[in-house]
Amino acid sequence: MPIGIIIEGLIFGDPFVKFKGNIMLFDAHTHLNYEKYTEDERKQLAEEIETSDLAYIIDASDSVESSKQALKNAEDYSWCYAAVGIHPCQASYYSDADISEIRRLASHPKAVAIGEIGLDFYYGKDNKEEQKDLFRRQIRIANELKMPIAVHSRDAHKLTMDILQEEGAFSEERKTWFAKRKSAIGEISDARVQMHCFSGSASLAEEYINLGATISLGGPITFKNGKKAIEVARTIPIEFLLSETDAPYMAPEPLRGRPNKPQYIEYIVRRMAIIKGMEYTDVARTLTENGCRFFNINK
Repeated sequence: MPIGIIIEGLIFGDPFVKFKGNIMLFDAHTHLNYEKYTEDERKQLAEEIETSDLAYIIDASDSVESSKQALKNAEDYSWCYAAVGIHPCQASYYSDADISEIRRLASHPKAVAIGEIGLDFYYGKDNKEEQKDLFRRQIRIANELKMPIAVHSRDAHKLTMDILQEEGAFSEERKTWFAKRKSAIGEISDARVQMHCFSGSASLAEEYINLGATISLGGPITFKNGKKAIEVARTIPIEFLLSETDAPYMAPEPLRGRPNKPQYIEYIVRRMAIIKGMEYTDVARTLTENGCRFFNINK
């Protein structure tokens, strides 16, 4: 990466300054495996990532095929790691063979989580039972293999938490499988459950971290109408947070309405620094450390 300082404009009234080569950023949930990318588009995006301050990405999956693509990307690029799993919107179409294949793919050395899995009652109003069954079966894979879990939850907050608890995602046994995280009040048990693109309230986020979860925040903390996400970012201690883009979805301001990219994580981390009244470099470093610890990545 080139060394130097590049002034790239203004964001939220503050100088948007890139210290090339000195900052390491972590995108804890993105989709380099996006099915509509051509191979040339995927290669171009990878080249852009390599010239940015991104150090690591988690390529999250929504199907068996996208899980395979995520693992291929992880093999091709040292900075890429894969989460393998079947999204709730696929719940009407999955088979027992697909579940077996996710379990097999999860054994790959660069598979670092089961995800994204969960519930989506915004789009999936007609297959709720299938969603619940798919969610439970994949939590069981994560528990069987002692892996982190990346959770999608939309319009299903209470049931998502209930199922996670019922399936042992926050059990004391599960917490013994992972190193504790350091916090201002000492070391705290960690269940390695990522609440991806968290859309709940700050009080719900507090409930989750008390159970052992980690809250993952993206573009909405930059939105003018993103009051709930901003309050979560303000309320939850930084050691319980991850940064994500969910690219190509949910582009941050001032790029909202365009296809999102993993390197736009910088806007999210800068906004988090403003919300928390912290130095950008300190927030970037902490979030990268959080990501590496959460996904068991040795820097």
